[in-house]
Amino acid sequence: MLLCFVDESFKDDLYGFGAIVADADQTHWLTQRLHEVVAPLAAFGIDGRTEIHAHPIFHGKGRWDAVPPRARVKVFIDVVDAVRAAGATVLLRAVPPAALARYQETRALPDRFPPEQVAFQHLLQRLDQLAATRATRALVIADERDDRERHRERFALYQTYGTPGPYMRTRLDRLLDTVHFAPSHHSRMLQAADVLAYVWVRARTVVETDPRQARVMEALVGEIERMAYRPGVWP
Repeated sequence: MLLCFVDESFKDDLYGFGAIVADADQTHWLTQRLHEVVAPLAAFGIDGRTEIHAHPIFHGKGRWDAVPPRARVKVFIDVVDAVRAAGATVLLRAVPPAALARYQETRALPDRFPPEQVAFQHLLQRLDQLAATRATRALVIADERDDRERHRERFALYQTYGTPGPYMRTRLDRLLDTVHFAPSHHSRMLQAADVLAYVWVRARTVVETDPRQARVMEALVGEIERMAYRPGVWP
């Protein structure tokens, strides 16, 4: 069985989800490795239980304000390297809100779906397909969010009637139970998914003005996409 750990990242012009898909052994190994990524940061006042949260790490905010840029950059590199070393698979799907709104308006669709729902649906469809190619099943674990009940309801509808739209229509037969939501500060796997999603969305929406930062981001997103199964942005 596969475990799929999902988190989101978004800008005004792009709403995306990133996920790490791993079996039980890969999940255990990667969790331990991520603890090791945080441990050396005690020299900068970072507790070993501190959440690996991409946005404050990238910008040096909150408890990360005393951590020098080089050490913060190393966290991103180490997380991506750990996911690769674990042999996990990455899922990356995103939707531009403005393009989705124009699409729904011009076609006078009776149901107007928000971008986060569409992007999440597209990720679930790829996960279902990935599980099928490996002749197994998958359980979805996502970061807690205010609209989690709506996502559970949509998941149940997909499994009963199929995903909406003509493309990749599926009842998600390979996905188990429901979407399980957990607090990311207690899950290293969700934290790693957050890092991957953040890097991928930022690379598609922000032009880096610092050449050194641009090179690091290019290398990171290249490595992330090499681990990804059918990544993409709708349409």
